[in-house]
Amino acid sequence: MDRRMRLMPLGRGFTLIELLVVIAIIAVLIALLLPAVQSAREAARRAQCTNNLKQIGLAAHNYLSTHNTLPVGGYFNWAGLQTTWEKGAIVGLSQFIEQGNVYNAYNSNLRYTDASNLTVLAAKINTLYCPSDAKIGDPPAINYPPLFVNFLVGRTSYRGVAGPWNNPPIGPNPATEPNYPAFKANALGVIHLYSNTSIASITDGTSNTFLFGEGAFGRLNDSDQAGFHWWMAGNYGDTIQNTMYPPNPKRTDIDDLYKNYSYPESTFLMSASSYHPGGVNFAFCDGSVRFVKDSINSWPLDRANQDAPINVVQTVLSPPYATFALKPGTSFGVYQALSTKAGGEVISSDAY
Repeated sequence: MDRRMRLMPLGRGFTLIELLVVIAIIAVLIALLLPAVQSAREAARRAQCTNNLKQIGLAAHNYLSTHNTLPVGGYFNWAGLQTTWEKGAIVGLSQFIEQGNVYNAYNSNLRYTDASNLTVLAAKINTLYCPSDAKIGDPPAINYPPLFVNFLVGRTSYRGVAGPWNNPPIGPNPATEPNYPAFKANALGVIHLYSNTSIASITDGTSNTFLFGEGAFGRLNDSDQAGFHWWMAGNYGDTIQNTMYPPNPKRTDIDDLYKNYSYPESTFLMSASSYHPGGVNFAFCDGSVRFVKDSINSWPLDRANQDAPINVVQTVLSPPYATFALKPGTSFGVYQALSTKAGGEVISSDAY
């Protein structure tokens, strides 16, 4: 019997070409899988954003049950030598979004920039942060000359909807401005300067009226991020926005003060925006939250005239402040109509 060990042939290894092919196949599979993973993550972030707005809507209804009106959007303090914006709607709602300690710590007899209120001003409230709005959790510090200090300010991704334009204007003192009643009557939304909106005044129906919408802090220019989206401030650009322009307007259209209106504003700063692909989440006055597409019907813009809305005419009452109205024979777009509380428009549920 031959006991000599027979050598067994070794298994054939991969050639370099075969190895490269396998690596290429794996790379293709990862490339196909990565968008699906990113899409799933964004879906989870959008669901959390929807839940945040539902909490805000529920808080608004709890506030309404307690006070018979929605919270004031903001007001201007004319006392003393320095006029300042005072607390906005979210301060009033904070007690109903499990932030009772924050609400109770705020001294309403002092301005929110007073040293005793800075701790509250710096509060980071998770309910106010859209998870897709990544920069909002780490905003820049504020250099406030009257206090000679740098301090932190908590921000918000959600803002009350004032209507198709911002009125009342920020400048006139209601106590001394004879046209102020006309300015306030020109406010068509539910959350605006000096607002006191009751449920009975929302005659368009609570299911057809915006309450709060997204405003992405991280999409602001770097130079704008320090001064806006303060969660406590009752200011246009902080906790109030409008529907003058469609959701997520292009910065390249006008990201500057437009000059053809007496009451200026920054287009992108004052518009609804988000990081969600294709649109923006809105809380409605009935407590529901719906996703509004960027392509929603909106009134036409005059591309040759700094993108000003073609349908709008202004009437200067107290220079430089004005009221706004639709031009005769024109109408709101669906988007603008959803921001008015008593416009009388008929809006189909499949229109957005």
